[in-house]
Amino acid sequence: MDDDMSEAVIKVFIDLHEKGLIYRGYRMVNWDPEAKTTLSDEEVIHEERQGNLYYINYKIEGSEDVLTIATTRPETIFGDSAICINPNDERFTHLRGKKAIVPICGRVIPIIEDEYVDLEFGTGCLKVTPAHDENDKVLGDKHNLEVIDIFNEDASLNSFGLQFEGQDRFVARKSVSKELEALGVLVKTETHINKVGTSERTKAVIEPRLSDQWFLKMEELVKPAIEAVLGENAEVKLFPKKFENTYRHWMENIRDWNISRQLLWGTTNSSLFLW
Repeated sequence: MDDDMSEAVIKVFIDLHEKGLIYRGYRMVNWDPEAKTTLSDEEVIHEERQGNLYYINYKIEGSEDVLTIATTRPETIFGDSAICINPNDERFTHLRGKKAIVPICGRVIPIIEDEYVDLEFGTGCLKVTPAHDENDKVLGDKHNLEVIDIFNEDASLNSFGLQFEGQDRFVARKSVSKELEALGVLVKTETHINKVGTSERTKAVIEPRLSDQWFLKMEELVKPAIEAVLGENAEVKLFPKKFENTYRHWMENIRDWNISRQLLWGTTNSSLFLW
């Protein structure tokens, strides 16, 4: 990049930081395991793909009872920190305060209650994996659950994956499901259409990952954009008008922008100039 453009990037970065709009945070990001970098939401393309729902039995500690969980990602059981049931679900009231045992690794985890759980999806029970799902991370923070990161930066399993360490996540999915079947805890498998995020650049399936990155606060920055389209003196009109609601939803629910990347090309991170 030309020197004048690099200087402009550094100047804007420092200016925004001094205004309190840029911060460094440990948050769930879109991780491209092929490029080994974070991506903004705008660089993630969502597409429908056919996968499977795996129904897995978890033993209840101290009894012969089992609890069946439906998941699209059996390889992530090594990162399970809890099982969540809906407090309004009468089917599982007998499990309140009890603990379950994660298959294969044998970890004992609590059974927690939260109305977030959809009574109609799967079996009505949710395995909570805070390190690898954004909604699970919210649940984990709320219930103070352990965060267990089971993946390397290339989305292969790390040492938490036990005998599956080093296997790519999709290879591990098959290996783990076979092991679960051999153990007699894989109840059934059903086809399932899932919306999957993919990298705009590499086409790799995005992995939700907790990481230290730089973010730009968007709450104040979107206000002029909302006013320009939806304000009393709007300067921009959308056609057809029905898309104004879509625009409003987009703007009012926008997340802070992850602006840092782990790439060998592009603009150098300007954070060194802050110290």
